[in-house]
Amino acid sequence: MSQQLSLFDPEKPPQPPRLIAPPSRPVVAIERPPASARLSASAPISAALAVWMESRRRAGLSENTIKNYRIDIQLLAEYAGAGASVGEFTTQTLNDYLEWMRHKRRVPCSSKTLDRRITALKSFFRWLTPAAALPVNPAEAVVNVSVRSPLPVVLTELEVSQAQHAARQLRQRKKKADMRPHMLLTFLLHTGLRKGETVRLVTNHLALDDPEQPHLYVRYADKRHRHKERKVNLDPQWVQDYRNYAEHYQITERVFPWSVRLLEYHLEDVSITARLKKHISFEMLRWTCALRDFRDGMEPEKLRRKLGLSKVQWGETRRKIRRLLE
Repeated sequence: MSQQLSLFDPEKPPQPPRLIAPPSRPVVAIERPPASARLSASAPISAALAVWMESRRRAGLSENTIKNYRIDIQLLAEYAGAGASVGEFTTQTLNDYLEWMRHKRRVPCSSKTLDRRITALKSFFRWLTPAAALPVNPAEAVVNVSVRSPLPVVLTELEVSQAQHAARQLRQRKKKADMRPHMLLTFLLHTGLRKGETVRLVTNHLALDDPEQPHLYVRYADKRHRHKERKVNLDPQWVQDYRNYAEHYQITERVFPWSVRLLEYHLEDVSITARLKKHISFEMLRWTCALRDFRDGMEPEKLRRKLGLSKVQWGETRRKIRRLLE
């Protein structure tokens, strides 16, 4: 009899059937709601501040602005207590805080600093009200100190004409003729550069090849100030005068290669020669430039970039310009 083959080996235990795994499915990441969606009126102000800081970074604010915002709201948390919930704040609480900061903290607080801190308060609670579902915005009724702060001093159009005439006189006088007051005055009236930007300006940042659209580039070595870098148009007439000026004073690197004090003296010479009661300064010419550009119809966003201001700084500057026009 032939031996029958068996698939069953008595020496080995039977193996369980092999299961075929189902085809793998792609892993779908579960998107978590933004941190602000998890805030509530009971959230401590310290937690809300951390979330707000992150939202400001995503909004593209400069590191310097974010740093100032953090300091300003941390001071509020110090006053109220870091564990204070955001729902506890009322307009009266914020007004009491401002009163404490101005008169009871025993640390000097200038109008400019106070103005900035109120701006931070308003920005913080404007964001926080919907983020934490607050019933009202407690900072909305807080009076901004900018309403009370003095307006910058600017030159009227008549004073601008008088100053320009005086600068030409200094340039053309028979004894000790000096081009520098004229070059500095007309430069600042047209560009509105800051004092430091003017002093640091170098010749290779001037683009003078195109006679119809000459311009300059404002550069910053410190990366924290890169948001202030920009392109600013130059007055073609100033460019024509610049060639003689550069040759006469042997300008090779810095466009205005003198100390800040000496440049301020040149502006004072213009004030005296024009017999103005105002003392012309870098800041006065910067504001005069901004006012004239705004009045002449320059687009607000273009003017903001020309002045090298953040959106927060521009909001206050624009309000002051409008008040000056009124």
